[in-house]
Amino acid sequence: MGAVAAALQERGFKVTGSDENVYPPMSSFLENKGIALMEDYRAENIPADADVVVIGNAMTRGNPEVEAVLNRKLL
Repeated sequence: MGAVAAALQERGFKVTGSDENVYPPMSSFLENKGIALMEDYRAENIPADADVVVIGNAMTRGNPEVEAVLNRKLL
């Protein structure tokens, strides 16, 4: 997901991300690309102006961010 995030960022999209445990080298890679990374999953991590959200296959119903995305119909 980090490479996809970086590619979208380089094309001018605003990219943010959330995860519970991100360590170097991925955390350093994202930081160097200017991608904001929030630790833990919270509905408020989804920007109010989000047009699209990409959810990894490890995420399930009940995750606060997944529920917020579904409620806002961002998929």
